[in-house]
Amino acid sequence: MMNIDGMGIPIVVALIALSCTTHDATAQGAVRGGLWLEGGVGTGTVRNTCSGCQNVTVAYGPSNLLRAGGALSPRVLVGIEIFVLRSSDLVLAPGAAPVESENGTLGPIVIWYVGRSGFFLKGGAGLARGTFTVESTPGEPVTTERTGSSLTFGVGFDIGIMRWFALTANLGTHVSAIGDVHVDGIVIDDVIATVYEVGLGITLR
Repeated sequence: MMNIDGMGIPIVVALIALSCTTHDATAQGAVRGGLWLEGGVGTGTVRNTCSGCQNVTVAYGPSNLLRAGGALSPRVLVGIEIFVLRSSDLVLAPGAAPVESENGTLGPIVIWYVGRSGFFLKGGAGLARGTFTVESTPGEPVTTERTGSSLTFGVGFDIGIMRWFALTANLGTHVSAIGDVHVDGIVIDDVIATVYEVGLGITLR
């Protein structure tokens, strides 16, 4: 598992890439065509709220994503995205024990390239998965898993290196409704997790 401290360079590269909207990436074939595959790493934050909770709880951690799909047209892509953010010492509600959490989403996405560069918008909807582990003392860790629904929105930038290869910077949001979560004997109602992430990936197209 990657830690946050090791993600400084990818974050800087991602932000620089997203700011380069004048880059003529078309010359390097930045826009994906045919079948494509993208994998990336990054870092992010998750903000949790629940029914009856007065405050929002926040945690940070490393993220991973995998996307694959095809092209509907020269500027519109469709695909499947898997995204996971892991975070530590997350307190979901007052009085609840800290947990090791994993927020994941899986679902179809649409990518739309804007203009002549590699800049794109992303949107999608699908399934959400929340996993929460309490380190009990004494005894074995106790894990609670919940499944719900998710929406995702984001922007990105493909930097063409070769016709078949690109670096991809991403900024994204994932909103997940995962329902009630049981943590160490406490029921936390209607948990909604909002993840913000930044990352850098490698794209084969």
